[in-house]
Amino acid sequence: MNGRIRLGALAPLMVSSLALGSVPFTAGSAQAVVPTATCSVTKRTSDMANIAGQGFTPGSTVRVLIGGISSGSFTIGATGTIAVGITGKVGVVSLQEEGGAKVICGTIQQAEQKESQDQYKKGFLDGFNAAKATCKAQAPQGVTAVDPNYEKGFNAGAAAAIAKYC
Repeated sequence: MNGRIRLGALAPLMVSSLALGSVPFTAGSAQAVVPTATCSVTKRTSDMANIAGQGFTPGSTVRVLIGGISSGSFTIGATGTIAVGITGKVGVVSLQEEGGAKVICGTIQQAEQKESQDQYKKGFLDGFNAAKATCKAQAPQGVTAVDPNYEKGFNAGAAAAIAKYC
């Protein structure tokens, strides 16, 4: 092989290896990424809800904002989590760490809607599995009242299983 061709073929490889060789040094000097804080609202009773947050800086102060208005502040424990209760059907609930960005948790209405959807999904799956096994759509019996969304889901799941397997 000609010396010029060999050098011409090796030059691009040497340049690209130098460029790639510098990548680990650049990436190694970057700071570790701090986990992002998150929070959520869950319904407790018809007019009460819980706020749960995680990923906050331990020992920092976090303000609870309800509808954009400060509703109090709390010191984050060693685990970086927060759990507080709120009352009333108000606007958007969010948490803001001192000197940090606001983290939107949602609304009580969204929490109620999610709970309804979760109950329906659970009922659908239970109804589907029960009817698939027995070809009967017998609603669950018990001492406590069945959630209406669970019952709707159960009936829909049982009907789907019966139509498909029986």
